[in-house]
Amino acid sequence: MIVLRQPPYDSFVSYTVEPSTSYRAIIRDYDRNDIVFDDIVEVGPSGVLSISWTGIYGEDDIFYDFRRYDETYHLEVTAEDEIVVEDNITVERPYVDPNTLGETSSDIAAATYNERIARAIIDSVVGGFYFKTTWVETTGQGTDYMPVWEKAYKILKAYENSDLVYDANLEIPAIGEWNYLITKDKTAITKDPNYAILEYNRAESAPVGLNMASSDSISMFDTSDSGNTLALKSGVLFNAGTDYLFLLETGYKVVPYDIQDATKMLIEDIACGKLEYFKRYITGYSTDQFNIKIDSASLDG
Repeated sequence: MIVLRQPPYDSFVSYTVEPSTSYRAIIRDYDRNDIVFDDIVEVGPSGVLSISWTGIYGEDDIFYDFRRYDETYHLEVTAEDEIVVEDNITVERPYVDPNTLGETSSDIAAATYNERIARAIIDSVVGGFYFKTTWVETTGQGTDYMPVWEKAYKILKAYENSDLVYDANLEIPAIGEWNYLITKDKTAITKDPNYAILEYNRAESAPVGLNMASSDSISMFDTSDSGNTLALKSGVLFNAGTDYLFLLETGYKVVPYDIQDATKMLIEDIACGKLEYFKRYITGYSTDQFNIKIDSASLDG
């Protein structure tokens, strides 16, 4: 079932089941299979099972805000340990509010359907303009930066070797001496110390370390009787081989206006049956049971 995420952000789904029965509804996060909703739902004589929610903390104390992000969830409804409903719940923001494209309920229903088609056409070309949470699981490369390949806005959680080191839901997000942040150009994650420093020159590549012979005057390690120590290799913020897991806000907070305009144009074409975006790929046409040739470019993307 598809739930359009738009103001006033009332998220709910309904299914027809046996009336006057108690059901257990479980909603799981589609990416990590965490339970984000688990409750007993009483169904009356109408036989309509309705589930409404706004947001809830999952198994890992991660707050799933169903009104804020475009996500897909797995729903399982059981009665006496028997599955009666199993479905995907896709919460997604439309590129254009269908309620503004019609005055009657039938017009709005047609606009809602056509908007989904228009959005699918746009997504097949440019990849989509959604706002969602993304898990990034990677290892350190021995530098002071961790590349991010998506348009990221905020770090929600950060784990280092399975230990929680940053949580945006806490009053003081940084757990330890390092604060995690996204660089100004939105291309990487880096760290800042929680204590004041004069300057810090970050390493864009792994520092070169050379092996050195032992010496009586210079110690490679700081021991109780070492008069001098020498740093053979400078430290980095993301050590090579260290496991990192980030939960990020990614995508687009709002739909760009040119995409909104393109969506409206496609909805109008679909409603009028013009479909000029499709006809341009027809390279041949004949009659008598039809014989249409379509350019291969129409299948790209």
